[in-house]
Amino acid sequence: MEIAELRAAELKFLSARLVRDLCRCLECRHPVNGQRLRSILDLPLNLAIEDVFESQTESLFSLSDGHQVLLSRDEVAALKVGASFEDPRSEMVKFTWEGARLDLTPVPWNDYLASPRVRLRSLREVAHLGFMLLTGVSRDSGSVLEVIDTFGFVRETNYGKIFDVQVEERPNNLAFTNMRIAPHTDNPYRNPVPSVQLLHCLATDVEGGNSGLVDGFKAAQRLREISPKAFGILSQENFHFTYSNANTYLEYVGPVIRLNTNDEIVEVRWNDRSMQSPSSSEYVDQVFDALSAFATILNGKSMVKEFRLNPGDCVVFDNTRMLHSRTSFESSGTRHLQGAYADLDSLLSSIAVLERGELE
Repeated sequence: MEIAELRAAELKFLSARLVRDLCRCLECRHPVNGQRLRSILDLPLNLAIEDVFESQTESLFSLSDGHQVLLSRDEVAALKVGASFEDPRSEMVKFTWEGARLDLTPVPWNDYLASPRVRLRSLREVAHLGFMLLTGVSRDSGSVLEVIDTFGFVRETNYGKIFDVQVEERPNNLAFTNMRIAPHTDNPYRNPVPSVQLLHCLATDVEGGNSGLVDGFKAAQRLREISPKAFGILSQENFHFTYSNANTYLEYVGPVIRLNTNDEIVEVRWNDRSMQSPSSSEYVDQVFDALSAFATILNGKSMVKEFRLNPGDCVVFDNTRMLHSRTSFESSGTRHLQGAYADLDSLLSSIAVLERGELE
């Protein structure tokens, strides 16, 4: 038997339904958007590969339903190995870090706007490092929305499209005081949680009030190493987060550390100001021990990257991973930030489109 015949015989053992599902002919896929024109129910259960004709670059499969499918040799090679999909939210595709060892490299806003390469590099930092810091953004109110426009869409909440972070006389949140705020993720009581957060400094003349970022994935990894039991509790038990005021009631029930089906870390929700007390059970003290162990890591000095947001600075970060904090400051001066939310899916889409342009 010839080598080509051996290969053709080998290819006949591939899944006929998978080969048929990959067909891109006009009968199977829309010519513009590439979407399937048929249902999974249209695939015959007893479909078989009857013959395979090969060139140096392509393989033509003849199927028992009379259909022919043309695939490239690379596509056929991938069929034999099996597809492997990376989870873009997983710890496995992130660069995790301790703040004490991280160099902060701000990106000038004008460079970010002018250069697709700079914008791509910066957005990749949000996707893989967890954040980017822009400098020289306009100090005009609402400029934070212009930053969002460069990669996605604003996520409006009960706080509005924009929320002002400054000292208020009757604050309904500790963010609107001059008090220290420990590392936390925003809105853990929402489902889905806003996955990108922005904080833009309009003005500051106070002593203190430094910002901080903590890599929640790195902290969770360390907890997994130090105390697998505590990690198991925080990733498997449900916790209750709530927010309530006169016009709003929000709640989320789920783990503090969320894993995907491969047991990889994909999300951290941590805000003990809005986390309700664990439900009473025979091992509730073990739950408190797990929470305490994680909080100890999150608040460790080596974990936080502290920096000062000066007027015109805007930090953009992954709110499903990064915890942010603030040191206390004197209340006699002015400190005014504006915040807004967006989502990672649009940011990741912008990265993909910019990468496509870079390759062309």
